[in-house]
Amino acid sequence: MGGGGPSDAAGSPPEGAGEPPGGVPASGALRDRLSDRTPAQRVIAGTATVLVALALVLHTVATFLTVAPANAVTAGQGDRVRAYMGPEFKQSWQLFSPDITRTMDRVYARRQLRAPDGSVTTTDWTDLTGADLDELRGNLMPSRIRQQLNNAWSTLAGSHDAAQRPLGQRGLDSEQYLKRLALTRTPAPPAGSRVVRLQFRDIVTTVPAPPWQQSQAVPEPTVRTTPWWPVGPADLAEGHRA
Repeated sequence: MGGGGPSDAAGSPPEGAGEPPGGVPASGALRDRLSDRTPAQRVIAGTATVLVALALVLHTVATFLTVAPANAVTAGQGDRVRAYMGPEFKQSWQLFSPDITRTMDRVYARRQLRAPDGSVTTTDWTDLTGADLDELRGNLMPSRIRQQLNNAWSTLAGSHDAAQRPLGQRGLDSEQYLKRLALTRTPAPPAGSRVVRLQFRDIVTTVPAPPWQQSQAVPEPTVRTTPWWPVGPADLAEGHRA
């Protein structure tokens, strides 16, 4: 009379218990998906995984070397590391204890344009900093794009000597980056003309002390002007090349 029925119900797990919905173990489903790939697809997927992992490792190492104290590696590879990290991956570790800004840099740019007949004209100075300030004032959520000019100029100042000569690859990269910014923030040249050279001017003024501090004489503004830099197709950002 159904002998053993209750014991079988109590001692045997229900059919399909412990398996994911669909009745196929997860590991088996994964194997099935992998087996469906062609050898070429498996090679491509594996190669892409290795390349992404390698890129992450190299970026982590470069970030560490950028913030680490001077050592034998940074002495030999410092220029390459700085060229990679700055300015796109420039790090700032002064978020909670920033240096107080005591000077104000106002950067201008002007261009030399070559017309189709070969004549060259020089434009007026364009106030690049003024355009950034106009967008930042009163803006509760300013774009970080408006910090690019300040970062680019700071990088340029720290990678050139007193004679405005670039110091290694970092100096050359900072020139090209600054030229790209200026060419995207200045008016387009007339039809048929092209920009052949760029020049920058920086007017540095000292920020006056607050009224409650002992007044001191404010120094006169200082002016720094770069040489004329040639402009080529590589200096134009994507979307601005002919």
